Amino acid sequence: MSAPDLIILTTTFPDRATAERVTGLLVDAGLVICGQVGADVLSIYLWEGRLCRTDEVGVVLKVLPDRLDLCLGELKLQHPYEIPQIIGWPSGVVSREYLVWAQGTNP
Repeated sequence: MSAPDLIILTTTFPDRATAERVTGLLVDAGLVICGQVGADVLSIYLWEGRLCRTDEVGVVLKVLPDRLDLCLGELKLQHPYEIPQIIGWPSGVVSREYLVWAQGTNP
């Protein structure tokens, strides 16, 4: 199996300002090629034995495989949550034009 062309990461933040700040930092540092700050979401989960309902903002990040470890480290460092949701998967399909652009952003 060959290495994926891109890794897709998702996370959530407590508010739009934090989501935009951290996403901008990751893009500006060259750790992600693109970040999309999405719509508000309602997360429902158990935390320390309690059912929680939290308004959050979802973020999708596109990462070149060779930047993944650095991206994860900085994302965890910048994230305000004690245990942030960071979930990722390899891209299954990437248009050739998008991939050429993505690879050109990180020579």
